Amino acid sequence: MTPKEPQGGRATGTSFKGAFLYYTHDKRGEGEDIRLTSDRVAWAEYRNLATDDPHLASSIMAATAANQSELKKAAGIPLPKKGESDQVVYHYSLGWHPDEAKGLNKAEMLRAANESIRALSAEHCQAAIIAHNDTAHPHVHVILNRVNPETGEMLNLWQSQKRLSKWAMAYEQERGKIMCETRVENWNKRARGETVYADKGRAYHHHDQAKKLGHANDNDTAKIKAEQSRKDSDLSAYGEKQRHRHKSEWEALSQNYQAGKAEISRRHRQTNAAGRTAYQQAAHDVREQFKPLRSALRRKQWGELRDFEKREHRLSGKLENALSAVRHARTLDPDSSRGFMSMAFNFLTSSKARKAEIDKLHSAEWRNLNAAQKAERDKATQKVKADQRAAHKAHRKSFNSDRQSLIDKQDAEKADLRRKWQNRKIERSRAFKIAVQAQTLKKEAQARQRPNADEVKRDFQQADQPKKQRRTRKRSRSRKITDRD
Repeated sequence: MTPKEPQGGRATGTSFKGAFLYYTHDKRGEGEDIRLTSDRVAWAEYRNLATDDPHLASSIMAATAANQSELKKAAGIPLPKKGESDQVVYHYSLGWHPDEAKGLNKAEMLRAANESIRALSAEHCQAAIIAHNDTAHPHVHVILNRVNPETGEMLNLWQSQKRLSKWAMAYEQERGKIMCETRVENWNKRARGETVYADKGRAYHHHDQAKKLGHANDNDTAKIKAEQSRKDSDLSAYGEKQRHRHKSEWEALSQNYQAGKAEISRRHRQTNAAGRTAYQQAAHDVREQFKPLRSALRRKQWGELRDFEKREHRLSGKLENALSAVRHARTLDPDSSRGFMSMAFNFLTSSKARKAEIDKLHSAEWRNLNAAQKAERDKATQKVKADQRAAHKAHRKSFNSDRQSLIDKQDAEKADLRRKWQNRKIERSRAFKIAVQAQTLKKEAQARQRPNADEVKRDFQQADQPKKQRRTRKRSRSRKITDRD
């Protein structure tokens, strides 16, 4: 039993749709963007989803994850200050040794998958268990929704690979056949307090190739295996380096964007030689602009008060002040229901009423001037804000352009890496196919050179028999009678 998380931090992700699209369908061929056939899917089971439809299961998982904050609020759990994590998809696989394929059935594979979920304390999670039949080794994939559908809390994946490893060791011990002695040895070392960094395990295709080659110790075969393994390792290291570089590029892009935003804000908060920010300077300029108007209004009102006081010493002057007060009252309140005669009589009989009316007029003039100054100040500060927004907009536009360029560049590099892996797979298969053919030809040649058992037995029987005396024939030479006789 080999539990495996995808290497390079890819055990978690953000898209249920993408995970289901890959694991519930066949692998894409070269040049294909999508493959919707499902020949390699032997069967699929779902947990805490109340459906057997993969598309609906994916949608339910995505909806649960999207409502993570609402679920927490309903359960009375405080929300994190930094926002919810988007790494809601968790995937791992369980693989059996090819030698175990004959005695393995769906019930046993489901039992193992359920036990592995319990080992992660994820019984409450929504899960999909998908079995594939495209390799010599039996294996299932488990897709978990880390968001608790009841409370919205995220599944804790601390030391998840170790927990799965410990469970797998107990699982093999229970079945009575240890397939991975190194894992038992590592856990014995951990029990003694030693620090052990276990191997990440070899790829499943290595098991398949080893089985095809019959675990041969032929030097040529060993060289082929070592060479192919080295090429796989080199390409894997190249992909891992590319992934880290892509991550660094995104971090750098984000840092540059945030630094640019901070610089724009800093420039607008920065003080000039007079110690004023852009907003303060705008307000100061408006005040300076209105200073002459305020001085003129003060002089005007002071002169009006002085003339008012002079007229108050004469009867004709009081009448003039009263008429002025009526005009002022009509100006300030044109909708007043009081008649002219009523207001005139009131102002003629009361010096305080006349003084109060001119004071009201002066106050209204100051309110109007202050309102005009405030409107100009707001207009000036709004312009500063508009300039800041325009700067942020331009910065955001530049960021979006850089972001799209980075996406296009990285997509091209990822596509190139996929092509390299496809070529690597073709090259690997070709190399091992040649090795298998060479091994087969070698065995056939050895079989032709080595006599079979029947021939050896006949040779021994013949050798064991005494040699027969060969019959000899005497030849008598007849004498030819000649004329001499």
